[in-house]
Amino acid sequence: MHQNTYVPPDITEGEEERLEELYGLRLLDTASELRFDRYTSLVANVFGFPIVLITLLDRDRQWFKSRVGWNISECPRDISFCGHAINQDSLLVVPDALDDPRFAGNPLVTGDPYIRFYAGAAVRGPRGHALGTLCVLDHYPRYFDEEYRIRLRQFADLIENEIAHTADLLTLKGSIERSAYYDPLTQLPNRHLMLDRLGQLLQLAAMESLQVAVLLFNVTGLRLINQSLGIQGGNELLQQLAERLRENCPKGGSVARLQGDELAMVFPVHSESQRKEVTHRIHAELERPYSCLGNEHFLRVRIGGSLFPDQGDTPEALIEQASAAIRVSPESAAEPVHYFELAHSDAFSEILKIESCLKGALARDEFYLMYQPIFSLTTGKMTGVEALLRWRCPELGQVSPERFIPLAEQSGLIVPIGRWVREEVCRQLQTWCMEPDWDITVAVNVSPAELVQPAFAEELLKRLAVAQVSEKLLRIEITEHSLVRDSEAVERNLIRLKARDIQINIDDFGTGYSSLAYLRRVPVSSLKIDRSFIEGLPTCEDGATITRTIIEMAKALGLDQVAEGIEKSEQLTFLHRQHCTYGQGYLFSRPLPAEQIPALRARAVV
Repeated sequence: MHQNTYVPPDITEGEEERLEELYGLRLLDTASELRFDRYTSLVANVFGFPIVLITLLDRDRQWFKSRVGWNISECPRDISFCGHAINQDSLLVVPDALDDPRFAGNPLVTGDPYIRFYAGAAVRGPRGHALGTLCVLDHYPRYFDEEYRIRLRQFADLIENEIAHTADLLTLKGSIERSAYYDPLTQLPNRHLMLDRLGQLLQLAAMESLQVAVLLFNVTGLRLINQSLGIQGGNELLQQLAERLRENCPKGGSVARLQGDELAMVFPVHSESQRKEVTHRIHAELERPYSCLGNEHFLRVRIGGSLFPDQGDTPEALIEQASAAIRVSPESAAEPVHYFELAHSDAFSEILKIESCLKGALARDEFYLMYQPIFSLTTGKMTGVEALLRWRCPELGQVSPERFIPLAEQSGLIVPIGRWVREEVCRQLQTWCMEPDWDITVAVNVSPAELVQPAFAEELLKRLAVAQVSEKLLRIEITEHSLVRDSEAVERNLIRLKARDIQINIDDFGTGYSSLAYLRRVPVSSLKIDRSFIEGLPTCEDGATITRTIIEMAKALGLDQVAEGIEKSEQLTFLHRQHCTYGQGYLFSRPLPAEQIPALRARAVV
């Protein structure tokens, strides 16, 4: 019986997820494809139907990916037969639309193309959502038996395979694009994509007369972190660092990982106060402890910056300037971000020159050692010396340790240089021990990059044995500021050395991150009070308080104390009153060549 109404298809639960999958496949509104057109032509021939469609159901419309026998490319979803077909598990078969109350009054039935018969099989995407149909239509009522139903379903399955293939290609393409433009560890854009984004940001900023800030974040000692915690531990810390930068990136900005130990952030600057607020907030976030392998760790991150247009007008120039700012910035800069200035150009050129000369210095035999005496503040007698590395470069002249040692640590050259220092000290001790009753110890500075080497202790002990030097004559000094927390390799090395009577000193104590818990766990013998605290004694109240506290704490822990940088008699008087154990400095002696050390053995200076 003819009806004047029709029933629009229901919108079922999960519609948004279905549309998400549909849009992700990028099939809507695309050009004709032979692989789909072959199926519609084949189905039309096999079944003998005048109209065959492969349809996709959008939010408000039905779009035809391939069609035979119908000239239009889409129709409203609320009058589509396929809108009903995707809501059921089995095929939707309508033998005579005029006899079905859902379709009798449908404009597609009462008007062009005058549909009387419909059979549609849902076509699903890889995630299982019904995206559309493969359907056959006729202008006359028809009977559709079980064999036809099975065949139509089989053709629909083949179309699903084509769509799955599309999904696989998109996944592969996305993976290739992601690997080309994104860092796989942090999921941040890589250098290539960052340069592109920064270029676009500079164009926009130029039109709107805005500044752009470029910040570079350099993780100090990433090689050491990986050696200490393992690659997995180092990766975890980098991922946490990346997440903190991502969370604190201003609107309109972008964060990227440029290379292993270097990340970057770029953002538009609307005011000087906004820029400073952003940089101080980020610096505070990076200073918080990181969690890795069940323990807290601190990362030393140096930040360099540049500003568009003042310090460059291309992405490459701005990143180079920010990188240069890190290289020339002092370790203890007052501001969290150090910006490159033209005045720094000479300093940067000098750093590059030092790095270049440093690479061949060891092979050219340009290093030598000086020895600074250490005296007992009780007896006035020399009890030891500290071996100090010096570099005389034919091209640069005498280069101070403050200039070349940080560069050696950054480049990894400190490991072979440190090995040379220990070999030279053992050779010198072998010479000194030829004198009767030689008991002057030698303290050798050891870089954290060396301490994390699993075989460090055994190699040092073997070197002493070959030189036939008593282990009691050697001390090693590790810098508190660069101590690696919770490193099993470091602890094993130190425990092994202490078990063989090699004393462990912590240098520059009071300036780094060491904790009382660390001092209890590691077999430390003495603390060296940093010269910055000694310098103002006794008039500097803060220095006096800190020095007094370190001495008292060391005594409570059963540790000796060594005050370094003593240059004035009033400093010595203060240390005497505090009963400090040992001291060194220009007041007693400057660093001396090895041949002058034996003459000081019998001389009391305090």
